[in-house]
Amino acid sequence: MAKILLLNPNYYYDIFNQSKVRSAVSRGTTPLGLVCIAASLIKDGHGVRILDLNLTDNPDEFLQRAIKDDKPDFVGITSTTPLIKKAYHLSSLIKAIDKSITIIVGGAHPSALPEDVLKESSIDCVVQGEGDFIFSLIVKEGLSRSIPNIFYKNNGMIVSSCIHNDIIKDLDRLPFPAYELLNINRYYQPRISSRRAPLGYLETSRGCYGKCIFCNKNIHGYQMRMKSVSRVVDEMDRMLGLGFREIQIIDDLFTADMNRAYAICEEIMRRNLKFPWYPRGGIRVDRVNEKLLKIMKRAGCYRIPFGIESGSQRIIDIVGKKISLEQAQRAVTLAKKAGLETECYFMLGLPGECEDDLKKTIEFSVKLNPDYVKFAITIPLPGTRMFDDMSSRGQIKTKDWDKYNFSVSPKELYEHDSLSWKTIDKYYNISHRKFYFRLSYLLKMFFKTLANGTLLSHARAFLQTDW
Repeated sequence: MAKILLLNPNYYYDIFNQSKVRSAVSRGTTPLGLVCIAASLIKDGHGVRILDLNLTDNPDEFLQRAIKDDKPDFVGITSTTPLIKKAYHLSSLIKAIDKSITIIVGGAHPSALPEDVLKESSIDCVVQGEGDFIFSLIVKEGLSRSIPNIFYKNNGMIVSSCIHNDIIKDLDRLPFPAYELLNINRYYQPRISSRRAPLGYLETSRGCYGKCIFCNKNIHGYQMRMKSVSRVVDEMDRMLGLGFREIQIIDDLFTADMNRAYAICEEIMRRNLKFPWYPRGGIRVDRVNEKLLKIMKRAGCYRIPFGIESGSQRIIDIVGKKISLEQAQRAVTLAKKAGLETECYFMLGLPGECEDDLKKTIEFSVKLNPDYVKFAITIPLPGTRMFDDMSSRGQIKTKDWDKYNFSVSPKELYEHDSLSWKTIDKYYNISHRKFYFRLSYLLKMFFKTLANGTLLSHARAFLQTDW
């Protein structure tokens, strides 16, 4: 039996400290990827501990103590692009204590640039794509070419195994996520973005058939795979039994199969499970209808987020979103009619945009008039077609991955093809004010939050935001 430590890097202050949405997020974000990997390792008889460094004020000291006390054989780290330097730092701390520990890293950034990650750090192995069963194979067999989808170091050389599309086709085969390894009472979100605590994340499917140029799909790929209705609700039931009081679904496409989504809601009600839930990963505007939205509301869903990205149809077409503004307007209208809160996501500075497109996006957000909007400046991330296109045209100015976060203007990262950074920053700075400072909106939300008991949390978030 091997001893394994799985790490969630401390990222809250690095990513959100200067963000306009920091009042809507907390340090207590459930590390779903790690509890999924832990479940497979536990099933194989290994000893597993999850260390969530977000939950401590002294992450380096906390990690060093855990390495000395636990003496793990393997350490697994999850990482995105803005956190990869953090993963390098943590790896150095571990190796300084015990060089024999095998350090394995996975996630969006390592999957996109596995060889770079190994060259730049003391990390021993990168798992490319889904790691549920791959990690277990590494523990069982060691670093070997016989294990698919890994890159690893061997006598100073970087070796790649047989890389192929080794996705998990039957998601019902996966053991239930090992949430029992966490102190779940530490996991919550502010009331502006949740209803109850503790709060847990759930995936009901993997993959995405969308080909948006700004998305990295290197982990789960483009092939949609869905858990069965009974498996999904079994997981919900188990999470509630463990003490979670709210569940947020993080799928890319929860309603891709609208009949399945409808059946999940029916099963929730048939079992008389009463809890608030929210499809946090977002819903496509072309994959909802009135019947589905109404039963989602009856089954406990309280909010629907829509990824719309732009108020310009020309830009929507350029980025490969494959939706229309008319579909967006219809979806938001139907969600409101069903009694659901509405939330819309927009991006500023998408490829090909001109100043008129930025104006259209802000105007369209006001026209839709959802309960919440989130504007973000576009960041080209490794593993996306947008990053590759910009790299080939010489627009990428730096690969200092620490700067690839959503808290500050990415003007140091790349040159836009048709907009100045002065213009992009101007519209980003006014976007939230144009939407949230309308008297009609303020009055609507005052009475709405007063009625649902979230007035104080909304007022606090409003005052804490750097408008």
